[in-house]
Amino acid sequence: MQVMFNRNLLVLCMSMVLCYTANAQNAARIYIEPNGWSIGTNAGLSDLWGDVGTQSAIDHYTNSKYIKRVAFMGGMFGRYTIHPAMGIRIGLNYGSLYASDDWNYDLALVAPNQGADAYQRYARGQNARDFIFEGSFLLELTPLRFNPESKVAHRRGQPFIGFGFAYFHYTPYSRVGLGSWVKTYDLKLEGQGFGAGFPPAYSLWQPAVPLVIGYRWDMGQHLNLGIEFMYRMTFTDYLDGVSGKYISYTDFKNHFTSQQALIAYEVADKGYLKGFEQPNAAGNMRGNPGNNDSYSTITLTFFYKVVTNTHEWWH
Repeated sequence: MQVMFNRNLLVLCMSMVLCYTANAQNAARIYIEPNGWSIGTNAGLSDLWGDVGTQSAIDHYTNSKYIKRVAFMGGMFGRYTIHPAMGIRIGLNYGSLYASDDWNYDLALVAPNQGADAYQRYARGQNARDFIFEGSFLLELTPLRFNPESKVAHRRGQPFIGFGFAYFHYTPYSRVGLGSWVKTYDLKLEGQGFGAGFPPAYSLWQPAVPLVIGYRWDMGQHLNLGIEFMYRMTFTDYLDGVSGKYISYTDFKNHFTSQQALIAYEVADKGYLKGFEQPNAAGNMRGNPGNNDSYSTITLTFFYKVVTNTHEWWH
């Protein structure tokens, strides 16, 4: 009887030790993502990188006029963790982009001559706005968690990188003088699709290659807060409606009504707004057709981990 009691007591103690060890391991893994789904949201600043605007990224953010008209983008995403160091993310985003040659005002004031890049951009006087709807598929990597047993893998804060594929629809606009915004796609500002001797027509549906770098903080077993910079390389040069050469008023009249031709002509060449003689001669360059446009976002992310499987299958 005593032997049986001791045996049962030993089994009970061993069971308690095993349960405690398992719970301790789970507690230690509270900041290691189990494989499973997460749902989240993101929102923040968006930026257009094209022919319109400043030449350098530093000038883009530090000029005195940038903060007066910032653009935003946000959305939702689903995320599946394959391994603590690897996940896939499917997202939908909507927002706007904006750029203006007026951002060169500070540099134009101190330009050594009228041939300086900042002066030429400011004199051109173009502006652009886009509304973007985007779907994306990303592969995310958290490098410090490739070894889930290491100490660094259990840190709450983790850097991450990612890359993937996106497909987006954009609607480009520009202003008529100091007045209303009009769709530049409809105005064919450089004669896109007019025929021989003109650029081909382009699509408002475009692919892109997103690249992302960021940092995340696990706030518990389920919640995560992060900040990320995502840059999208596109395959079009018309996000800002500026790419190639000026065309003549006659070219517009040959394809539009008189009213449409006048609007297109005023939007295509805005030097008159700065007091410069209009028009630019047909064939002069409006932009650089050798460089495609791109866009980026700086966003805060927040997601909830739906823990579907806590088994450490990678063992």
